[in-house]
Amino acid sequence: MTIRDFRYLIAVADCLNFHEAARRCHVTQSTLSIQLRKLEGYLGAECFERNRGGVRVTPAGRELVRHARELVDSFERMRRIGAAFKREREQAIVLTPGFSCA
Repeated sequence: MTIRDFRYLIAVADCLNFHEAARRCHVTQSTLSIQLRKLEGYLGAECFERNRGGVRVTPAGRELVRHARELVDSFERMRRIGAAFKREREQAIVLTPGFSCA
């Protein structure tokens, strides 16, 4: 499981359409479907009912999507924190007393 897999799960839940979710995630529909089947297998629950009429989120899927959103949100917060520390470190290197570019 990866953050990307959770993003796919969320996209299908939001779009209720595999083709649109794949477009939103910049992957092929086949790639999205395969990864979601793997994720469902790993989690042990079907997240979506798939039929010719469209896609429905299952009760298990609703709960798993809720947790996926929390995970992705936490991951994004971690990335922002890491980026902020990186910027601070880079600025500290540039502003170190006694260091001269001349």
